[in-house]
Amino acid sequence: MKKSINILVLLICFSILFNSCNEQKSQFKVGFLFSTMKSKRWGKEKEYFVEKIKESGGLVIVKVAERDELKQYQQALELIDEGIDILVINSVTSITSASIVREAHKKGIKVVAYDMLVKNCDLDFYITFDGEKVGELLGRYMIDKIPHGNYVLLNGDRGDDNAVLFQNGAMKALKPKIDSKDINLIYSGYMEEWSGANSAFYIDKIIECSNVKIDGIISTYDGLTDGIASVLKSRNLTNKIPVTGQDAEIAACNRILNGEQLMTVYKPGKTLAYKCAEVVIHLLKKESIPDLKYINNGRKDVPSLILDPISVDKNNLQSTVVADGFWTMDEITNYKENTN
Repeated sequence: MKKSINILVLLICFSILFNSCNEQKSQFKVGFLFSTMKSKRWGKEKEYFVEKIKESGGLVIVKVAERDELKQYQQALELIDEGIDILVINSVTSITSASIVREAHKKGIKVVAYDMLVKNCDLDFYITFDGEKVGELLGRYMIDKIPHGNYVLLNGDRGDDNAVLFQNGAMKALKPKIDSKDINLIYSGYMEEWSGANSAFYIDKIIECSNVKIDGIISTYDGLTDGIASVLKSRNLTNKIPVTGQDAEIAACNRILNGEQLMTVYKPGKTLAYKCAEVVIHLLKKESIPDLKYINNGRKDVPSLILDPISVDKNNLQSTVVADGFWTMDEITNYKENTN
């Protein structure tokens, strides 16, 4: 009898161990490389992505490079060595990340580019928002409000493919008005590392050196607008020069509510993160993905999902950013600059 009980105990232990090993083996691992966490949107999108992958039985390993190309490359090698099943990358730059794709492919690991195209490589998938449409929304909104006058266009880092797309979209909207002489574009430039300090420096010098009144500033990112807003405040020009932005950062939403910023372009992070998680699962299961477009990255036409951005101003802030749970109205209303 005792012998039978011992055998039964061993069988139960073996069964538990076997099931545990199977569970560990069945849990897929996703590596996610972020360029930075300086923008609050990335922290939220990381949470959304992790949440969705966990629901499907997966594990996400996140690493943040803080805009250091070499660091991101080293982090990629670490994830590959850890035995990830698939890699998602939000690149520091759109070109240098090609080496990461090549290293992943050596181990049979597919790579999904998140919100920035990786160029000149056999990238497996790309998911983002329509960058040219972002620029068009910015340009057209400013034209609707200020159809005649002197404009400044401040864009992000030239090494980021998205910045080029925003520029192209903005110029697509502005060119007819520039050609007709309704709009005079007195300055257009890229800001290294999407830096608010750089945008503050440039806009201060433009205001100081320009011999004409600036009627509108098209900023392609709320972080740049932070710097612009600080200069306008220091020069007592708040509410006197309309300015745009992108990403629905909390400071920008607060400025919109207070009439200090015209609008922002909102890219619903939950939608992007959830869709990316779905793509990862489809790729791992070798399932087809609907609604594909193909974007050429210099080497191949990459299967892509391109989502639509949303123009947000005071009129629809509640029904978009707040309704999505990106920020609460209390957070926006009570935001103070020194809490950033």
